[in-house]
Amino acid sequence: MTNLTRWAIAIFCASGLSLMMTNYAGAESEISAYRAKLEKWVEARETLSKERADWLVDKEYLKSTRNLLQQEKVALEAEVAEFEEQDEGAGERRRELLLERGDYQRTEKVLADQIAELEAQVLDVARLLPEPLQKKLEPLLVQIPADPARVKVPIGSRLMNVLGVLVQAEKFNRTATLVGETRSLGGDQKVQVRTLYWGLGQAIYVDSKGETAGVARPSQSGWQFEDDPKLASRASELLDIYEGNVDTISFVPIPVEIQ
Repeated sequence: MTNLTRWAIAIFCASGLSLMMTNYAGAESEISAYRAKLEKWVEARETLSKERADWLVDKEYLKSTRNLLQQEKVALEAEVAEFEEQDEGAGERRRELLLERGDYQRTEKVLADQIAELEAQVLDVARLLPEPLQKKLEPLLVQIPADPARVKVPIGSRLMNVLGVLVQAEKFNRTATLVGETRSLGGDQKVQVRTLYWGLGQAIYVDSKGETAGVARPSQSGWQFEDDPKLASRASELLDIYEGNVDTISFVPIPVEIQ
């Protein structure tokens, strides 16, 4: 083989190798471009799939909202129908309430007049009650208006005051009440006495020395006290028995006046 032949073979091989390198580079470029396109396509598919999923979720939400609004609409229509039906009877009910209010006002007026009469009677009788009972009733008596028309006091409060006075007076009348009092003996001379009230009918009193004694009874001008020294011994014995100051209980005759 000549040198010329060798050079020709070498040149041919070099040309073939160059051509192969060129073809390989072109193929690599096409593959890279295809890969980029494929990645873009996959990305687009993923985006489309996500948007479709989101759209399906939104669609279901909108359907649920629509159904809920339809239910609320039906409920509101039912309420409107009910209100319209009730409104038809509202006028009649309003008239009934006005009539009831008128009846109540008339009844209140009658009751107020009756309570005013009771208040006047209670105040008139209170001045005739025993002094211990008057002191006990004072918190109630001061709340009874002398002129109800000029004082705005609830009827309920006025009635409770009257009933309170009557209850306390009845309780006093059903029991014996022992109190310590000061009795005047004439002039400036006064003495401490024990007084036993037998309800609202009579009382007997005696001083600690057993010298001053007497009885008291109600009258049209208040309670009248009458001294009776002859009662001192019996009055002392009676009050000692009542207070439990003696060991032996015996019958003690005391004059009683029945009116």
